[in-house]
Amino acid sequence: MTDKGFKTLLSFLLKNKDGIFTLLDKLKPEDIEKGLLAVPDSIINRDLKMLIIDKAEPYLNDYTIAFQQNSIFIDLDINGKQLGRLKAKYMLNVTRFDFRNEIHQIQFSFREDVSSKGNLMQNMAVKAAGLKGSYLQLAADMAKLNFLRVEKGIIAIDIDALKAARKIPFELVIDYVSSEDGDLKLKFHI
Repeated sequence: MTDKGFKTLLSFLLKNKDGIFTLLDKLKPEDIEKGLLAVPDSIINRDLKMLIIDKAEPYLNDYTIAFQQNSIFIDLDINGKQLGRLKAKYMLNVTRFDFRNEIHQIQFSFREDVSSKGNLMQNMAVKAAGLKGSYLQLAADMAKLNFLRVEKGIIAIDIDALKAARKIPFELVIDYVSSEDGDLKLKFHI
């Protein structure tokens, strides 16, 4: 690693130290020595929950994420405004994971199950909205996020479109390994 690369990495760690310390507390030193990052779903479901819900307010009431059977399972309790309260379940599978040099993109295939917890009119509106495609695609179209593309059964995230991506050290390479037994496993090297 070059001197500039080391300084960039150290700067990134210091700027994000609160979240990093939470994560570090759950990691195993022997995994890190092997270049393996095993992120337990408990970090996302418990340690980072309030931060995530605060960022997604007022749309997200609650969530649970599970890393099992090489899939990512997400249960959401959503405030759909006029559509009322919604329960959404997603199963994601990583189909592409590019995180190296100047490319930071992730793609998932997904299946969804969305139901209304509102009144009869809201339930009918939710069913009508689902006739046009996936609810996730509808939400992504409404949000107009430049880093997110949702098509039939596919979610593509372009991390490079985010301002924060400029802070990612150029030398950092991350590869997806699996999502099983409650852990999201990633291999990394610099």
